[in-house]
Amino acid sequence: MNVDTNILPIINLESISQILLGNIPQDDLLAQLVILKGQFILVEHEGKKSKYKFLSPEAVEKAFTSKTATSGWLSSNTIWWGKNPEGEAIIQFYSPQKYQIQIMGQETKVITVPMPAFLFAGCSSKYYLWAVKGRVFKPDAQLYKPPLPNVWDDSGICFGGNSPGMCSAATISQTWDLFWKSPFNKDLSQGKSKTHPDNICNQLIKLHESKPKSYPSSDLVSVHSWKVTTPEDIINHLFN
Repeated sequence: MNVDTNILPIINLESISQILLGNIPQDDLLAQLVILKGQFILVEHEGKKSKYKFLSPEAVEKAFTSKTATSGWLSSNTIWWGKNPEGEAIIQFYSPQKYQIQIMGQETKVITVPMPAFLFAGCSSKYYLWAVKGRVFKPDAQLYKPPLPNVWDDSGICFGGNSPGMCSAATISQTWDLFWKSPFNKDLSQGKSKTHPDNICNQLIKLHESKPKSYPSSDLVSVHSWKVTTPEDIINHLFN
């Protein structure tokens, strides 16, 4: 009978851990970390006495992280950067300006239209877009639906056949350019305009022909989300 000597025995980590913890001399047990929901308690032992200290998750993270996390250089449009378990999370602000876009249909139309200010945000491979009124960023500003097709009701961007990369400080500006270079169709074009609720593309073509200096802010439609209505909500509810 041949015995395979290369097969390793199954290791029961739970049993080994219990044995090790049970055999630790009390004099060698200097401290314990008690993990609660949203809170940590550090128990320090000094002889027969114990001291208790409440610690925040941030303090524990700092204690166990030896490497400093940095964003690298940020573009001038980036107003917020963070990191969560899914990766980097970034918010950019773009002031009102004119954009050239392609609208697909029976004939492809290339038009130039004025747009309101935008908040462009990304995390992992998911990207979002909101419109805001005014020319200056405000953390408590009201968010509006972008007057564009190809954006879902939750403000998530549909890139069609294009595949944006993972969000990072080094790549988000390229993703912004990819969004505008991608052709728009009439998908998700409803409910983006008060004057043209059935199809925002008709409003865009009208603006191209009339050539106003700016997008009419009175035409913007407020977002319907009960969680995300301001830039602060983006951080608290989408990126936390």
